[in-house]
This record gives sequence, C-alpha cells and structure tokens, in this order.
Amino acid sequence: MMSREVSILEWIRGEGPNSDVVISTRARLARSLAAYPFPARSSGEDLTMVVRDVRAASSGLSARFPGLKTISMGKLDPAAKEFLLDAHLVSFEQTEDRPGAAVILEPNAILSIMVNEEDHLRIQVLKSGLVPEAAWELADWVDDVLAGALEYGYSERYGFLTASVSNVGTGLRLSAMMHLAGLALNNRVATQLRAAYDLGVSIRGLFGEGSRSVGDLYQVSNEVTLGLSEKEIVQRVSSVAQYLLGEERLARKELLDDQRTRLMEMAGKALGVLRHARSIAPEKAITLMSPLRLAAGMGLVDNCPVRLLNELLVGMRVSAGDGIRAGIARAELLRDRLANVQLVG
Repeated sequence: MMSREVSILEWIRGEGPNSDVVISTRARLARSLAAYPFPARSSGEDLTMVVRDVRAASSGLSARFPGLKTISMGKLDPAAKEFLLDAHLVSFEQTEDRPGAAVILEPNAILSIMVNEEDHLRIQVLKSGLVPEAAWELADWVDDVLAGALEYGYSERYGFLTASVSNVGTGLRLSAMMHLAGLALNNRVATQLRAAYDLGVSIRGLFGEGSRSVGDLYQVSNEVTLGLSEKEIVQRVSSVAQYLLGEERLARKELLDDQRTRLMEMAGKALGVLRHARSIAPEKAITLMSPLRLAAGMGLVDNCPVRLLNELLVGMRVSAGDGIRAGIARAELLRDRLANVQLVG
C-alpha cells in the first residue's frame, strides 16, 4: 500500500456517522503467542516464526478480507513508513528498525495486524465516524478466527497476557478520534475533558499514548483493560464519546448563532496562511487546519469535504519532522489541494 492510495482508506473517506466531529473509531487488541517470548526477548528466529504463524492464521480471514497483504517493515523506504504511521496503520515502534516487524493490511485499511510490535499481535480495526460497537465486533471476529489457529498467552486469573501490564486482561483499547474545536473556542474543552477522566476514560493526542493534542484533535480511550469486560469497555467509551459529541454539537450551534463572523475570520486567516506558505511544520499545519475543518463542518466553506481534510492530515508527514525538504513539500501539497477552497458564510 503506497501513499498515492490514501484516498481509498475507509477512514479517510469520512463517510461514517458524525465524521465531521469524529474522524475515526479504533478497536485494538493486544495478543501474545504462548509458544514464544515477548518480542523484546525473542531471538530473530523466534520473530520470523511468529510472522510465519500469524500469516498462516490470517488466511482464515480471506473470505471477508480477500486482499490481505503481509508487508515487512524492514523492506519499506522511509516515505512508505511515514505514510503508514501518519495514516494510523502502524505505531512509532513498528517504523523503527526492529527485526521481524511486519504488518498485515487489507486494501481499505479497515483491518491492520501489527506483528512483533510490543506484543506478537496488535489487531486493529479502524473505521470512519463514531462506530464503537461495529469496530469492536469486527475486531472480536478477527480475534476469534486467529485464535482458532494460534495459541494465545492466557491466564484464568488475569486474562490475556501481554508485554505491558497496562494491556493485561481483555487487551482491548477502544478509542474515538474527535475534533473538539467548538468546545475549544468556547473555552469549555478542559471542563468537558475533566468530566471524561472522571468517567474512567483517558484523553490523548493525535498519536495516542504520550502525545498531546494538536489541532483540537483528541483521542478518547479506555484507561484500563483489566477488571472490565469487553462489553463494559465498549459501553464506557461509547457513552463518553457520545457525550462529548453532544457537547461539541451544542458548542458549534452557539458559535454559528453568535460568533459567525469570528468563525469566518479565523477560517479565512488559516486558509490564507496554508495557501501561501512556502514551508510549514506539521504541527503548525494541523493547527491551522482546525478552524478550517470546523468552518467546513458548519457549512461555511465550499470545496472542502471531510475527505480532503483527512487526506491532508495523512499528507502532513508528521514523522518527517521540521526538515527543510519536508516543510517545502508539505506547503506545496497544501497550496495545491486547497487552491479551490472558498469561504461562503
């Protein structure tokens, strides 16, 4: 899968429910194989055998996902790794030079299976919009198919055994990536996120644990995987995401009714910078895209669909950093893709 194929990715198309606010929903399951030590303690031969075993087991998924491909991360050039990372299909760890690191992908990237990351398997389902139940159900089906051919590390007392204690138990991380720019503009985002913490979920940035929010993008996820059932985790994350969605919708209505001119000015200034920059850092570009995404979601911008904004998120090549060439290429992409965008408020 190459970067030119970005438009076919399911979450990029932005056709899921409430995709103007909820960019994507992800269900991820961490699993270890009983026959091998965790990847950090495995030999190169062990890691090769893990790839072989997982690849063979994934053949059982072919009826539903006929286009599955196994990609060795070590054979990819830096640009391809950056694409997979910025598209949220692999983790930072997978882009490092780790022996045995691989990813199994289906063409729309709804399903990706990271092999030999922190654990032997990270089963990930990534879908557009707010669909926690659907994402979990699909990940659960994939897990059941693979478990029919693989023996997972499991404890009757603790549940699934993983390299990190934080994933022991169900091994499930369910998250929703949300654009909360309306709450941010109304100075209510901090209050609402504190309420989310009190309900037992964590709030992370664009790239998950350890990252901070950029461009008013927040990842709402369960805090623990031990002591709760999968259904309880799904219900908790779904309830909090629905609550935040409702508050964001209310904030956007208030802004549209009372601060329409302010919204137009912010979006116009951001668009002007994005269309005329000769070089730009990823963080600044994503920050400037926030008011544009907000205004577009409220019908104040023409020729700026959710799909375009999601494609640009992936095109920011965050992992490339602030290098001169990357900054110039980033600015050129923005100028080209935003050339026909117009404010209509």
